[in-house]
Amino acid sequence: MSSNTVKKTASDVMTQNVKTIPAEATVRDAAILLSTNKISGAPVVNAEGKMIGVISESDLLSKTRMRHALPPVAAFGLISLPTDELLKIYQNGATLLIADMMTPDVLTVEEDTPLPLVAELLVSEQINRVPVLRDGALVGIITREDVLRGMFDL
Repeated sequence: MSSNTVKKTASDVMTQNVKTIPAEATVRDAAILLSTNKISGAPVVNAEGKMIGVISESDLLSKTRMRHALPPVAAFGLISLPTDELLKIYQNGATLLIADMMTPDVLTVEEDTPLPLVAELLVSEQINRVPVLRDGALVGIITREDVLRGMFDL
């Protein structure tokens, strides 16, 4: 790591025009957003624009999260739906909301967080992205690729 890397902060490498998705969007909406923008995750925002979680490809593919997002009567077998019917509901994504599938407890950094600390957080927590906040408001996002570019001046 160069001495220049030690001086860099989150604000030096973050992406500022962050793609977000509203909490009331569907799983299908999220899949479209991620695919269209070629990103693997995005912050989830409430009606006031405040970040309340993150949705990732892993979240969308998780059977456990799918089960929790299904209507309780279906998820707990209180209504009789064949497995292929439940899978069709999930794959269509028309009724499953992002708010029910997202990761709600998100690690974040501030703009002035040193880049080596951001790198350490991504690796130690095994996450691919970290939102950047200023006074609690979302101002950017940093991916592992952003950190690599910043560390090696790419």
